[in-house]
Amino acid sequence: MSKSVRWRFAGAASALMLAGAFGAAAQAAPTPEQLVFEQPFLETFEPGASISYRFSRVAADANLAPSFEDVVTLSVVKPDDAPDGGKAAVVQLFSGAKARSFGPMPATYNPVVLVLLEQDVVEMQKVLGGSPYYIRGRIRDALTSAEKVEEVKVDYKGQSIDAWSIKVSPFLKDPNRAKLKDFADRTYEITFSDKVPGGLYAIHTVTPKAGATTPLLVETLTVTGEGASGAKP
Repeated sequence: MSKSVRWRFAGAASALMLAGAFGAAAQAAPTPEQLVFEQPFLETFEPGASISYRFSRVAADANLAPSFEDVVTLSVVKPDDAPDGGKAAVVQLFSGAKARSFGPMPATYNPVVLVLLEQDVVEMQKVLGGSPYYIRGRIRDALTSAEKVEEVKVDYKGQSIDAWSIKVSPFLKDPNRAKLKDFADRTYEITFSDKVPGGLYAIHTVTPKAGATTPLLVETLTVTGEGASGAKP
């Protein structure tokens, strides 16, 4: 599962790790591709470390999976067959009956983004039918071709910190918009900061509903902090 998640979304991304992508405002802004697919946010994390996120889903349609709140955890682990110094990342989505585990994956870039995007693809394919490869490709293309990222301020543990925000609408100009129905206007905002554990601050996804003031679906993932983990790959 680990390789499939990475290569489905990141097949076109280079393997170059750009440790200098972040920095002062005077430096060049990183590209969306660097932030999502290349930046080694987990490079300094050792096995046993973990990063926790709060997840919220608000659905306004009975045809969609219902609303809920839960947690997402990224754990850095040492696989049993790894050499000394080897490590990997495991992403645990949700708890109870909804729980799913992804990994082990490379402990370099932050894989939570790709795991959440893949869940979007799965849901859209279930609701709309059609090819998941097409949906996945449009999201990936939107992220890799976005013109720029925006410098923003966000709140983390009561402090205002510097961050980068990527905003994309993958299906805005899609020739198959009609087949995508309300999902055609879906927007993604992904925010990164080197001031938070693992670099990923938040993912905010909004799917508006035509003719309604209330969105069809809103999903938000926000980092809550760093801790210790006993997760195994």
